[in-house]
Amino acid sequence: MLVRRYLWLGMLASILVGIGEYLLHYSEGGPAGEIKMLENIPLDRASAGHFISVISAPLYFVGYYGIFLLFRNNQPTLARILFVLGCLAFFFGSIWIASRYYAALVLQTSSGTDSYQLFYDAYDSHYQVLVWLLRVVILLLSLTYMLIVIRERKNINVWWILLTPILLLITIISSILWLPIVG
Repeated sequence: MLVRRYLWLGMLASILVGIGEYLLHYSEGGPAGEIKMLENIPLDRASAGHFISVISAPLYFVGYYGIFLLFRNNQPTLARILFVLGCLAFFFGSIWIASRYYAALVLQTSSGTDSYQLFYDAYDSHYQVLVWLLRVVILLLSLTYMLIVIRERKNINVWWILLTPILLLITIISSILWLPIVG
């Protein structure tokens, strides 16, 4: 029963962080690039998204721990690997998401000044790189998760593979093309 609660808290984290990211990133004009998009985001909305994301993100730890507990008896090594990768994803993702509001503020207020390019390049090289690292960790986490699901197919439904984080990420990012109002 405790495991189920941990898993639900992990799901709550993904929903709340997703809402926060939507508030931080949604632009009616569509994406203008992963950093450029921040120049068009209303700062009051981005601020709300910042706090929702940052406050909710630690619940990911609880969810990853729940997944570890769920699989630790039958797949102990893979369960530990999955937990470590989940913690790394949370760590890199939290630093990145916490930087987004500040980047929007700095880029919007420095637009048209001599400092703009310096700030843009510094953000790109010090923070935006984290989202690419996060995506690699999410891919490794997803592959580990898929391996566990395949090995556990006698105990759980194989359709759980559809809940692989990388597939969810691809679906969300691709929504820019097939559902622009959400993407």
